[in-house]
Amino acid sequence: MFLATGLVPLGKTQLSEFGFSPAAEHPRLGPVRSPWDPDHSAGASSAGSAALVAAGAVPLAHANDGGGSIRIPASVNGLVGLKPTRDRLAQDKLLRDMPVRIVSDGVVTRSVRDTAAFYREAEKVYRALHLPPVGDITRPGRARLRVAVVTEGVGAEASPEVADLTLKTARLLEELGHRVTPTTAPVPESFPDDFLLYWSLLAWAIVRTGRRRHGRDWDPDKLDNLTLGLARHARRHLHRMPLAIARLKRSRHLTGAFYGSYDVVLTPTLATQTPRVGHLDPTQDHDTIMERMLEWVAFTPLQNATGEPAVSLPLATTAAGLPQGMMFGAAAGREATLLELAYELEEARPWARIQD
Repeated sequence: MFLATGLVPLGKTQLSEFGFSPAAEHPRLGPVRSPWDPDHSAGASSAGSAALVAAGAVPLAHANDGGGSIRIPASVNGLVGLKPTRDRLAQDKLLRDMPVRIVSDGVVTRSVRDTAAFYREAEKVYRALHLPPVGDITRPGRARLRVAVVTEGVGAEASPEVADLTLKTARLLEELGHRVTPTTAPVPESFPDDFLLYWSLLAWAIVRTGRRRHGRDWDPDKLDNLTLGLARHARRHLHRMPLAIARLKRSRHLTGAFYGSYDVVLTPTLATQTPRVGHLDPTQDHDTIMERMLEWVAFTPLQNATGEPAVSLPLATTAAGLPQGMMFGAAAGREATLLELAYELEEARPWARIQD
């Protein structure tokens, strides 16, 4: 589908092992570093794509998102990263057959214009008839929106600095005439454990079927500690998997009711500032990696479970001078609303680019 839009592939960029880690650090290839500050991570799993776009090498690159992997590197690298509604873009059978279809394809870009142009062209190639069209979004919308503001993520709260940056974005929305209300995320207490268990099921399936899929050269001993630890977690808790999957599927009903009261929800994309290279090194002890990962990636998984759209916009900068994305979520099929709001915010608070 991407090729049918006229995009030209230049090559494959580095990602984390099987896309499981939010930082692409490889024991042999080395880490993908932020072009804003090479001492810091470029995020993941679509790290290489985002680093190239942020550095100005290409205007747009493919990314996909099973727990935040469009939005995380967009946040870290000062980019626009829109995870679309489930079914918005055509996908292969493997992704369509997942028990909970958490993975979405998309792109990372430096401007709202380029992201909107991609979805306009993609819709000419494939249109999901049960979703409202995105259309050709070229300017801010006129409607004033009901915006929920949430600074408590899935299992962790935003750091004081990131929470303050989120509230500053909320104040900008109020200045623009939107109605802003602080609230909490509409998720049950079981959501973090359920999502982690389902995420670990994917690792378990890869480890279990690796030789059959990849042949005799498959060597699970070469996998990193995150992949192997996730697989162990799934194997130990397989008896809990059916209920976890059922609850994840029901999460869309909870957010559906939430969007009866709000048009958009604002959260930080990530709960803390961008970590330094090595903080999420996959050769560390698995428990250490997981603890650090879960305290950072506390906001993005919800839309993967519900299938709803969310966009990270580079509206904030930390005291260290690094980009900090702000994330806007909406009900299924409301990408047009998110893009119109993104245009408005880009005009009101233009974000920096490296070449600027």
